[in-house]
Amino acid sequence: MPHQQQPEGLPVIVTTSRDPSPGTRRFARALASFLSLPYVNRGKSGMGGGEEEEAEAALVVVEDHGNPSGIVKRFCGGEDRLSFRLSGELQAGRMKAREAVICGEEEACRPIASLFDLKWQGDSAPFSATEKDAKREARVIVVAPGCIDFIDNGDIRFRLKT
Repeated sequence: MPHQQQPEGLPVIVTTSRDPSPGTRRFARALASFLSLPYVNRGKSGMGGGEEEEAEAALVVVEDHGNPSGIVKRFCGGEDRLSFRLSGELQAGRMKAREAVICGEEEACRPIASLFDLKWQGDSAPFSATEKDAKREARVIVVAPGCIDFIDNGDIRFRLKT
């Protein structure tokens, strides 16, 4: 995934590719909720080149054969991409708005942190054993070789196989 720098201060939305499957819509909504970003229902409409399109960045969930298969970040003529396979089922339910952090090996985490505009926490788990109460309230993206876990309040909300 080549990394391009997004200009600071652009509002970010989450949407889908054109005419998405129900599973792709569900994943896009879960991703938006996890990242505390607005989800924009795209349906069959295209992403025209209007002023509104140029004024914001979009995380576009793309699909292959009806299943979510990647996230494309589009911004001011730039584009970054993450390809994946969704592992398991999405955990149901809305999440409270809160900031997520990324942890794991720096080389693997930096492109993911840039894709989602999040801070890299470090190589180890984001909290020590003495901070168990804080960990239950944490929203963390853990990047490991071959997978990315999206954890909220200690529960894996979904896992991406890369």
